[in-house]
Amino acid sequence: MHKNRITNENFYDEYCFFDDYLADYLNVDENGVTEYIKRMKEAIYEVKDVLPEWMPSIARFEKIKARFESLDNAQVSFDDFQGKDEDIVWMRILMEKIEAGADPLTKYSKLKFTFKKRKKSLLQRFFSLFN
Repeated sequence: MHKNRITNENFYDEYCFFDDYLADYLNVDENGVTEYIKRMKEAIYEVKDVLPEWMPSIARFEKIKARFESLDNAQVSFDDFQGKDEDIVWMRILMEKIEAGADPLTKYSKLKFTFKKRKKSLLQRFFSLFN
């Protein structure tokens, strides 16, 4: 069997498992990867400068999703080069991070976004005493 075919079949199977795993984790019926990406993009402006792995994670999710869809929709053959096994390793590591509560969405949910409040002026403090 061709090496690319084996790599692509392993990736395809792992992605299907990963997608189901994320769907269970996020309490959705299907398309766990799509939902994870969607939730990350909803918080992108709050988090992208706070969590350094946020933007690379979104990029990696989109890359593996595109790879899967090209195989799933038969746009490319399983014998064609699509990538390496590092995508499988990344998916497994992310699942371990989810189990440990260290994935990007879990980290985001633990962040507290507090914006500095401007100090009140002397007059504002005076009026607040009487209110």
